Amino acid sequence: MGVLAGVPVLLAILDGHTRGGTVGVHEAGILARLAERAGSRRGRGRRPAALIIVFDTGGVRVEEGPIALAAASGVGVALARLTLTGMPTAAVISGPRGCFGAPSVMAALPDRVIMTSGAHWGLTGPRILAGLSDGVAPEQAALDATSALSRLTNADAHVLVPDDLEAVRTQLRAFVRDHGGTAGSARAQRALPGRIASSAGCTATLGERFQRALPSPRPTTTPRRRRDLLRYSFRGQWTPTGPIEKRGLVHAALGSLGGRPALGIIVGPEQVRGGGVGIEEAAAITQMVQLATDQPGPERAAIFVFLFCQGHAVDATQERFGLTRALAECLRAMVGARLLGHPILSILGGGTYGAAYLSLAAPSHRILALRGTSVAPMSPQVLRAFQDLRGRQTGDEAADQLAELIPGVRIVDSVIRLPRVVKDELGRVRADLESSRAAT
Repeated sequence: MGVLAGVPVLLAILDGHTRGGTVGVHEAGILARLAERAGSRRGRGRRPAALIIVFDTGGVRVEEGPIALAAASGVGVALARLTLTGMPTAAVISGPRGCFGAPSVMAALPDRVIMTSGAHWGLTGPRILAGLSDGVAPEQAALDATSALSRLTNADAHVLVPDDLEAVRTQLRAFVRDHGGTAGSARAQRALPGRIASSAGCTATLGERFQRALPSPRPTTTPRRRRDLLRYSFRGQWTPTGPIEKRGLVHAALGSLGGRPALGIIVGPEQVRGGGVGIEEAAAITQMVQLATDQPGPERAAIFVFLFCQGHAVDATQERFGLTRALAECLRAMVGARLLGHPILSILGGGTYGAAYLSLAAPSHRILALRGTSVAPMSPQVLRAFQDLRGRQTGDEAADQLAELIPGVRIVDSVIRLPRVVKDELGRVRADLESSRAAT
């Protein structure tokens, strides 16, 4: 904690010179304690007027696997919560590495994002992105897509400054002067529906820009007919009431579960190499979360997210048109729904990686995983490309990174047992929420 422009601020710097600035369990713990201090209204001394995070990071530390991803994702959820509850936040993206991986979603959350010239910001590193795009995105195109200029043009970053200490300091001073002070918790709570609506509007705009940027309209194909997973998972207690959203990898519907309101969201599995959660999916999910939070009645709809995807989309056009911000707004909407009192459960199957885990599973009250589900900072194909760039022989790292390693994730032995486990966990979450409301 220090003083900037005459007011106390909290500052964290991810140092790219130390292990590539990657976020492991230790670093995530430090950031989590900082976020807790920023959001705390207890204790002595002057309350911080703003939180500033400087990003120079290659992502979540691969060697620490799912535990590091879970820890880093907890920081992302905490940061989203701070932005929703009135704590002014700013991000600085600089250095030779810029900001990549799951931290790139965190960097899109703050009120002000400052980038230095020459820095890069994206989910997938340019060299990996070029190598995994089936030859349609050479490295220069990938570099352009993640460049500071591209981020400024797309309005992902708010300001671009020279890579100079005084230039960055000047922008941060101006931010603190303009945004210093925290909003009251009651006021922030009343503003939550509006913030969720803003996130839905932002992802819709990003989706429209992305569609216009495609060289030709995507062909419309009739989706393969498959069992209604929502009906199956809830043993006939699920009744869709509408609306229903089917877009990209997402199949979502408002309905009732055992006579009580619910939102079911299914994501994946992807059908093509390089597929994953993209701008289109983030827009669909955020829109449905907004509809769920707008539903009239005294009871908050339960939100179920079934994740069967291999991570985020690996695509230069998605990167250029704001995939990081789309996932950040999706994360913010989910955290906003949780703050409004909606029970949220995520069910993982197959494999869920990186930013997809952060944006869609981490905000949940409970995370369930079918036995054998892998969770890792990178999807297997991205990990293989990453290891190749590092000159390392690819091993069985992806196969060993299982959801069982994450504390707090409940493992379900089979799909047959899933409906009972989901019902039990939902009951516990609702009981916890009722006790919390009664205590306040």
